[in-house]
Amino acid sequence: MLEIWVSIGSPFPAVSHGSSERGETRFTSRLEAFSDLVFGFSLSLLATRLDVPARVEQIFESTRWFAVIGTFGFVCRFWLEHYWIFRHGFVARTFDAIVNFVFLFGIAILPYAVQTFLRFRLELPSFALYLGDFSLILVTLSILRVRSLMQRRDDPDLADRLQAWRRCVVQVLLAFLLVSLLLVLRLRGGSFEAGLRESDGYVLGAFAVIAVLSRFAIRRLPAFLSA
Repeated sequence: MLEIWVSIGSPFPAVSHGSSERGETRFTSRLEAFSDLVFGFSLSLLATRLDVPARVEQIFESTRWFAVIGTFGFVCRFWLEHYWIFRHGFVARTFDAIVNFVFLFGIAILPYAVQTFLRFRLELPSFALYLGDFSLILVTLSILRVRSLMQRRDDPDLADRLQAWRRCVVQVLLAFLLVSLLLVLRLRGGSFEAGLRESDGYVLGAFAVIAVLSRFAIRRLPAFLSA
């Protein structure tokens, strides 16, 4: 009687332990397929950001093309990293699905962030939306990768897991640098354009140092990712 009530009154019918495992695998597959749809939707919208300019001289405006093509490349890169996470038999739980949806939210609003960035150039709100969206994507992607690594504790490919952990550290630190840059520009008085010129060199230098040091400083996986 209880099983009948659960199957009728609950959105998720009662299942046995064996079918539960199959259900989780199917849910992960559906989640990955849905993610691919969002990626495709975001990439298609990026092309529409290339509005027809008012003057013919603006057709090949470098700033507009660089922003759209660069963002397109980043989205393709994020798709590859998302695929690498799911290809190792990753099984998504409720928390993973929530993080994945937040990640997809960041991917979905990238075309809007590009549009505001191109329309309000060197304005702090549009710049903050663009960099803030990238920070959100990097952090959520790193969380998904860590969750995948936790399920791969018994994977004998230690080099691949170590490389994935290094990528997590670098991306989280990059997101921290981007947010720090926005905070510095927000708290700094004077011209936003001048403050950006003074700060971007430090951010690029710090990121280069982090990328190099992570290669040599991180030589083993942390305890919670080891078998």
